[in-house]
Parts: sequence; structure tokens; C-alpha cells
Amino acid sequence: MKNKVLLLIIDGMDTVNFTMGNTPTLNGLHGKTAVGVAHTEIIGAGAAITPVAHAMMGTGFNVVAHRPGLETVGRSYDYYGNPVETIGDVCRQYGYTTAAVGKNEAAIVLGGIDRLDIKRLEESGVDAGNADLLAKEIINVIKSFNKGVLVANYAHVDLTAHCKDVIKLIDAVEKADKMVKEIMAGIDLKETLVIIASDHGTNPVTGNHNTAPTPLCLITDQIKGRKNLGVVHNIEIAITVTTALGLPKPDKALGRDLLALALNENQASNYQIELNKQLDEVWRTSGPRHQN
Repeated sequence: MKNKVLLLIIDGMDTVNFTMGNTPTLNGLHGKTAVGVAHTEIIGAGAAITPVAHAMMGTGFNVVAHRPGLETVGRSYDYYGNPVETIGDVCRQYGYTTAAVGKNEAAIVLGGIDRLDIKRLEESGVDAGNADLLAKEIINVIKSFNKGVLVANYAHVDLTAHCKDVIKLIDAVEKADKMVKEIMAGIDLKETLVIIASDHGTNPVTGNHNTAPTPLCLITDQIKGRKNLGVVHNIEIAITVTTALGLPKPDKALGRDLLALALNENQASNYQIELNKQLDEVWRTSGPRHQN
């Protein structure tokens, strides 16, 4: 069990963009890292609705979330319009701190900007594309609380890909790797689980979001060497976060504890097997999905 979890979302980084940069830290060449390839399923729905994958990370469920801004705070809803419990809601219920750094979308994972205990976001004047600044902000914030979760969102990989600039995209990925190295040097991996993920991929040739798989990395002192997580799913992040903190999973969360998978504990090797088993149970115990 850990006292703290850091979920770092590298916006727009798919497996293609990941391999274009020189990323020894993210690749786990230093040890203590488990690396997997993640499915995200949803690639985004325009300016009004943020990519669903952000909220999937925080709920373990396929949901819709309005992008936080001047008029919205970033709530997660199911397709019927019902609020969905996030990892932030669970943490606050048990007195754990919730914090967000970087791009405003980081707040979605924790239930909304207005519900955060600590925030250092774009709306606070933080440059979410500045990797050096984010590293410092993340280290300062995570040291400021004893138990809880910090979600950070680095924007520059997504931005450079949208601008169709391959050279700057590679530079953004390499800066992300440097940022991770600085964060690891500044925090205690004995008490902290670091999860590095992406919300979706962004193609630097077309400038659009895409359906390419995204990388997912776990870093903590319990992992020895470099472990292969295989194919995972972003919805499994929610259960991984709350389990690491010793808390119940969010109400609709599905999937496996990825840290247990990294430590070779008894886990299904294929996320689809476990998801299907859990979905069968949900459908068996639930009432009719549609009423006349």
C-alpha cells in the first residue's frame, strides 16, 4: 500500500510518438518500471466535450466529461447523464488529499476543479506545456500532503502534434522524459506510485487525434527491473490508484489492479478476459438498461 499516487497524463502521446523520442526513463531502462500498451477507445468529441479517456482514467468507466473552463468545472457523467464517481470522490470520502497540476483537464479525473484540495492549473496561470515548470510544481505539491492523489497533465506533445510539427513533437516527448526523471529524483518512491499514461494519440502528420494505442508506465520501489505489462486498458488506472492507496474502487470501475500485475501476482494476463468477467457480473446483477 502507498500513501500517495501521482498520475501523470502526457496529453496526445501514442505509441508512435513515444518511440520517436529518446526516452530512457519512460522506457524503464533505469529499473523500477513496468511498461504496457494501453487501449483508450475514445478519441475525443470536439471543443465542448473533452476526450472521454480523461474521465475513464478517473472512474474506470466509459463516460462523458465537459472540459473545465470559465463556465464548466469538469464533471464526469455516464451516457444517461448521471454523475459517475471518480477516484477523487473516493479519496475525499476517506480524508485523502486531491490535487491537480498542469492542463485543466487533470481536474476531470478527480471530479472537477471546484472539488480539488490543491490546484496548480492553467486557470491558475500555470503553463501546462512547460515540462521544467511542471516538474517543480508536481514535486512541491506532492510533498505538501501526507496521503492522497495528484493528477498532472502535460500538454506539449498534443499541442505540437496538432501543429503538425514532428521535430517539436519529438522534442516535447524528450522533455517529458526529462520531466519524469526530475520527478523521480524529487519524490519518495517507497511511499509513492507513479502512473504515466496518455488520454489518446495525436498524429503529427494529420494534426488530428487518432486511435493508436498509448503507452502506460508504472514506477515504484516495489518493481524490480523493467517489467512488461502487456496490453492493458486506461480504465484499469482507476482501480490501480485506489487499490494502491488502500481505498475502495470507484462505483463503476472495471478492470485489474495493474500494480499487482506488474508484481506478478495472480492476475489475468488479458484485460479483455477480466473486463468481460466483470461486465457479465454487472449485467447479471443490474436491472433492465432501458425502461419503456
